[in-house]
Amino acid sequence: MNEMTKTDLQLFKTIAQMKQSSLLKTLPKLLLKYYSKDKIIVTKDYILCGEGDIPIMLTAHMDTVFKSPPSKIYYDTKQKVMWSPQGLGADDRAGIFAILKILQKGYRPAICFTTDEERGSLGAMKLIKDFKTSPFYLKYIIELDRRGMNDCVFYSCDNDLFTEYVESFEFVTNWGTFSDISTICPEWGIAGVNLSVGYLDEHSVIETLNTCALYSTIGKVQEMLDDHEHITPFEYVADFPSLYSNVFEGYNFDKQRLYQCCSCRKIFSGDDVFPVKSKSVKNAIKYYCIDCVADKVNWCVACGEPFEVQSPADTLCPDCAGIDLPQTFIY
Repeated sequence: MNEMTKTDLQLFKTIAQMKQSSLLKTLPKLLLKYYSKDKIIVTKDYILCGEGDIPIMLTAHMDTVFKSPPSKIYYDTKQKVMWSPQGLGADDRAGIFAILKILQKGYRPAICFTTDEERGSLGAMKLIKDFKTSPFYLKYIIELDRRGMNDCVFYSCDNDLFTEYVESFEFVTNWGTFSDISTICPEWGIAGVNLSVGYLDEHSVIETLNTCALYSTIGKVQEMLDDHEHITPFEYVADFPSLYSNVFEGYNFDKQRLYQCCSCRKIFSGDDVFPVKSKSVKNAIKYYCIDCVADKVNWCVACGEPFEVQSPADTLCPDCAGIDLPQTFIY
């Protein structure tokens, strides 16, 4: 299915036109249709639901970058594209929609909805503070929060077997800067992947949602869930570029990981730094504090990802500019 039915269109509009606070109240009620009440954990930071019959977790975030939800949403049935002049917020309401559709199909994976991903994965940070390890058995984690058509993004997880497995479902590995699984997977030691759900030009009022891509990913995820009995758990394997990610070897009194800003060299918690593409090392992530990011970072006009700049005139990240960066360097 590529075109939204009237029922699906109404479901998406309902999700897109809710504030995060409303979703925090509504989503647990919807989960009660599929899970018993004692399996659902609701906090002001996240909604966690486990103990289904599939040991794979699906996750999406409830916030968007827009101050208010859209009052008008349009859907072109010929082009199979949705948009709103006020900003659609498909990043990541498309992910929430996808998870609810998968549940409607009878699948019962573990579920996690987080708050404030756009503010630095605050909900995910609280989740790993509350649960140092996964509270239930998981073989891997799927995040439904990636732009584009068929991307799979692993961030700093370098498990080749897991990458090969995900790609076997016709996803193509791409590069990304940061998402909730960047926080959850290293802490829990579980491999995770972020999959495209069809939105483009996110974080802007010209954001669109391609429903063909959205339904395609929903179908592929269902295939992955169907295959859960034929695989063993995939563990998180830190990749080599993570050595250059400026993670400071220390924690604060709340046991939060600390980061050193690449510019001012001050130490910050994860809430106060911004992950960006390196201009010096291929696939490496650098961190900048909020004060330094304005002069040191720009957003690529092609892929929309943040990247280090040498001058304010830089508009393309190294990947889109075709710059062949070295794999390693002495930082």
